[in-house]
Amino acid sequence: MSNSNRKAIEVVLIVAEFSLFAGAVATAYFSQKSSWALFFCLSAVLGVIFVLLKIVQSFPRLKEIKIHETLAGKIASAAIPRGVDDYFDMQRPSEQDRRNAATQADIANAATMWLCANSGASYLDPGVYRHWPAIQKRLNQGINFRVVLLDPFSGEKAYRNQLNVNGEQFGSKMNLASLIDLYNRYQTLEVRFVRYGMHATVFAADDVLYVDPYTVGLIDDRIENRSYTLRIKRCEPDDGVGLYRIYKSHVDTLLRTSESFEAWLERCRAENKLPSGLPAVRARQYTA
Repeated sequence: MSNSNRKAIEVVLIVAEFSLFAGAVATAYFSQKSSWALFFCLSAVLGVIFVLLKIVQSFPRLKEIKIHETLAGKIASAAIPRGVDDYFDMQRPSEQDRRNAATQADIANAATMWLCANSGASYLDPGVYRHWPAIQKRLNQGINFRVVLLDPFSGEKAYRNQLNVNGEQFGSKMNLASLIDLYNRYQTLEVRFVRYGMHATVFAADDVLYVDPYTVGLIDDRIENRSYTLRIKRCEPDDGVGLYRIYKSHVDTLLRTSESFEAWLERCRAENKLPSGLPAVRARQYTA
């Protein structure tokens, strides 16, 4: 039925276009004969046909624009009052670069920073070289950076490892020796470990944060986490709770229920889980 309707519409459009051509010839004839009444009547009819033809021809594009604007409006009207400031498509390299640039700009202006993540390599591993140069500069300036990572020996991490090809026995992205070195070097860097609840990377810098959700969606036998990133600002919506407050509370809960770096290392060493040759850790006193 849809094909027959399409053909019928195409026939009507062809007839309308031919009518415009024939009408143009007729108006030229009437003008030569000074039949002005017929000339103006036919011109009016042809004008209406022309306008209708253009409307019909542009309707698919108009429908597409309407749908796009309606969808964008719905998303904006719902997300902006909750604090959503930007959206990054993490499957596009250009969007990844834009997200990285925005994150590093916020790092440069931060007075305090927080992070919850599986491994934190993007922020804490000098070998990855994504956000580390910006983080290092702020740590050198004495900025507090509170970090909570997923325990690489936890059941939650083991489950993710099991889903991946040749399930890793240890967090492949976590450079534990380097992490200990950074911990010893920067007194304002706090590192803690948690066994459960790590469902997203959340990086917060003062009144703005970035959320990268985790999935266990397998694409080509690997967990695919490149979906999207939201940049969220602190706000107080007229109703409900702002997204900044929710995700910052998520980070705070993980920090509150986590182990200190020293306690985690001591427990894992007693259970013979740690690789050999790790540097010693300088003990600290925590106030929170």
